[in-house]
Amino acid sequence: MTLLEMVKDYQGLLERKATLEAETKENNAAIEAAKARITQQMVDDDCPRITTGGYNYSLTPKTSYSKRSEEDLAAQGLDFLEVLREEGLGGIIKETVNAQTLQSTIKNYVEEHGELSEALDGVIRTYDYNDITRRKETKKK
Repeated sequence: MTLLEMVKDYQGLLERKATLEAETKENNAAIEAAKARITQQMVDDDCPRITTGGYNYSLTPKTSYSKRSEEDLAAQGLDFLEVLREEGLGGIIKETVNAQTLQSTIKNYVEEHGELSEALDGVIRTYDYNDITRRKETKKK
């Protein structure tokens, strides 16, 4: 296989990935819409269970919990993490650093300082590699 053929194959894989991502989003939305219609019909028909195609579908009551918006919390003068800690739920709090944020921050740090500090070098692994950059070709006039 020639280099040009490999690049064209790579391009095809990237395009397929984008197509699959879009199809997955559409499919997930269709699944959620179908579940909403089915659950409503099961409630309307007073039918808590139905079996078809070797599968049993049951109406299952659930409760979902999510964090209120920062605006809602600020309006009430509350700090989400502080409330969790006060209620004895601090154990679920995990400090994390997003990998992409770390990458861009450290890149900027090195550009500004020339290298990693000794402390950062002790906690940041550095390695060099080659990658492929893909950009849309522009036609010159």
